Amino acid sequence: MSATFPHASITGDLARLSIHVADAERAAEQRLAVGIEDIFLSRPGRLDDRIRAATLRLAEASIGAIEQQVSGDTARALMALGRREAAALLGSNRALAWPRLLEAGLMRDAGLIGALIAQARVDLLDESLAALRAPDAGPTVVTALIENGDAAQRAAASNFLLVDGMRRGAGEERHAVLPPTLQAQIIWWIAAALRERLGEIGGAEADIALSEAAQHRIARANDGQVIGAASRLVRALAPTTADRGTLMIRALESARTPLFAAFLADGAGVDAEAALSLVLDSHSDRLWLALRAAGLDRDTIARVGFLLSEADRERDLTMLIEVLDPLGALDPVAAARAMSTLRLPEDFRAAVRALARRAPLERAGA
Repeated sequence: MSATFPHASITGDLARLSIHVADAERAAEQRLAVGIEDIFLSRPGRLDDRIRAATLRLAEASIGAIEQQVSGDTARALMALGRREAAALLGSNRALAWPRLLEAGLMRDAGLIGALIAQARVDLLDESLAALRAPDAGPTVVTALIENGDAAQRAAASNFLLVDGMRRGAGEERHAVLPPTLQAQIIWWIAAALRERLGEIGGAEADIALSEAAQHRIARANDGQVIGAASRLVRALAPTTADRGTLMIRALESARTPLFAAFLADGAGVDAEAALSLVLDSHSDRLWLALRAAGLDRDTIARVGFLLSEADRERDLTMLIEVLDPLGALDPVAAARAMSTLRLPEDFRAAVRALARRAPLERAGA
């Protein structure tokens, strides 16, 4: 609940003014509680300021973009039906859904925030990798494929370049490309917020228009899936074990983290989303084990580790240095067996994690 003091409220009656004062006091207490929680929150797992700011910016821009699409489609449909007042209300709206979803607590959804944090981290990682790229480095791996690949490789590389370019929209133009299930969830939340805003002037016709607008956007939820485009490019290349390490290094040097993850997924036999999560896990050695499972040798793993450590301030290069020799001696088949859980479908892995978090009843003393 807002605790601001519009000038008009200050000149209102005593009862109304008292309510505003009470609201302000509660809001102040809530801010203090958040501040205390932030001070004493343990360090492991906390986001640094860059990731936090990038995630919030990405979330707000994405909600705003979807809201404009849904409200615009709905307004046009209502205008065609002669529902001018409802259409005008939606047409004038610019930022209703974001504050409403925050107020309702929906933006605290773990799956949604996890996906947004991951995309913000990929953005920042690519930004840092691009800054490390030498001015005379020559064409990137994707550009080279477009220029010199076979027909299938050129088509897949062009598609990836287009989709990844959409992902890299600068500033306010940068919107999240979420998995279809999360995209649908957000679209319905926004439709519900718009319905709430219409109130009594909406009615059944507005409900139908909102539903159709939401379903139209959901039908396009697969558009712009970068990790899918990267995986298609890797399949078109069909890299050998000998080539994969070089291509992965070139993907990092080209600041194409999703493409690097797709090469890793292909080599280690895991899905691309799981591979990307390994790339973004800066606090464990799972990535190095996965690289060995993908058949990369010691020197290639070291090069990958150096590039990522230079670009990601959270990644500790000393962790890799300590395990580099044992990794080089480890049989890739043994490394793959150690990563076997990641080969399960994501829903299966989620079920395994859910059970692991809950002790059996007999252990709980029941």
